[in-house]
Amino acid sequence: MEIGVKSVKNNLGKYGQLAHEGSCIVVTKNGRPWFDLVPHQMRKRRVEPLEGVTTLISEADATAPLTPEDLPGWT
Repeated sequence: MEIGVKSVKNNLGKYGQLAHEGSCIVVTKNGRPWFDLVPHQMRKRRVEPLEGVTTLISEADATAPLTPEDLPGWT
């Protein structure tokens, strides 16, 4: 779908919803493609260690929520 930039500016909610639902919208300026509105893609967080680096704590310990015992000295 190609839409002029002025129309997108005036109806951003409508075209944002279409992109959210999976449509790829080519936004044009003076009849030429300018940018695309596309669905957001979540990236998986990288949790494996860097190559050649020895980990000091486990992945579970590194990603565990803080407890009150963890906070003295930080607040």
